[in-house]
Amino acid sequence: MTVDDRRSDDAPPDEEAVEAAIEEAGENGFNAYVVAREAIEAQFREEQRMAEEADMSLRAPLHEIFTSIQGEALFAGMQQIFIRFCGCDLGCPWCDTLDARVEPPAEVWCQARPGVRGFTIPNPAAVEDVLGVVKRILKHDREHAIHSISLTGGEPLMHPEYVSALAATLRPLELPIMLETNGQRPDDLQKVLGMIDWVAADYKLDSSMGRPMDDAARREFLRLAQYKRVFVKIVLTDQATEEELEEVYAQIAAVDPACPVFLQPVTATAGARPPGGLELIRFRAIAMKRLRDVRVMPQIHKVLGLK
Repeated sequence: MTVDDRRSDDAPPDEEAVEAAIEEAGENGFNAYVVAREAIEAQFREEQRMAEEADMSLRAPLHEIFTSIQGEALFAGMQQIFIRFCGCDLGCPWCDTLDARVEPPAEVWCQARPGVRGFTIPNPAAVEDVLGVVKRILKHDREHAIHSISLTGGEPLMHPEYVSALAATLRPLELPIMLETNGQRPDDLQKVLGMIDWVAADYKLDSSMGRPMDDAARREFLRLAQYKRVFVKIVLTDQATEEELEEVYAQIAAVDPACPVFLQPVTATAGARPPGGLELIRFRAIAMKRLRDVRVMPQIHKVLGLK
């Protein structure tokens, strides 16, 4: 059937009705645009206010500030500025940032450009000092290669007031801010949600941790994170079971079946080994019964030899 044939089978349109529908759609579209624009402007004003009122003297223990290629999950392959916090409330056996779990250093190591000699700032680090380091890094980014800022750890939400103040001062730099967290601290997440763009929830399995995680806290955390853009990363060791993964998948699907989920085989350490390739295929297949966007992805920065 040609286009002309198809049209000849249709009843002729009511021109007045069409014009009325177009006019109504135009009005509704304009109103929706105005409402959206006003909401964006209100949010921008609120962010400006919070940036102006942020307590620049707040301090928190940091481990390092540098720029490199993100090697995990949704932003893998993108260059980010990493602000790494000291301290952790879980202590994963496979942790690849053990230095960030011990006593905070007297100074925070910083690097303005990959491959150049670093410098330091006093620790605990003041919000104002961290802002200065980030601006120094961006000054050298003449190509505008840096995609976003990652607040990582350790566990940043052990210092929620500081995270909120720091993120507020970083907002005017117009880079997306990603919070990487273990997904177990919903009350603290609530304190920082207004100032971040992305939540990277790093789920831990009971089998790999050797103890039960707080499922109720994790569900509430993911529910709150829906107010922002969120994705989930699940580190898999050779101890992972189909049964516990089914439960975790069900928890995520109950909140948002479209939430991106990354199955990350652990980088082998003295205390952990990754599952085999066939197991990873099966674990993903199980997830696809409930979830829509599930990917298997190792730590690519390890392959590249980067931090």
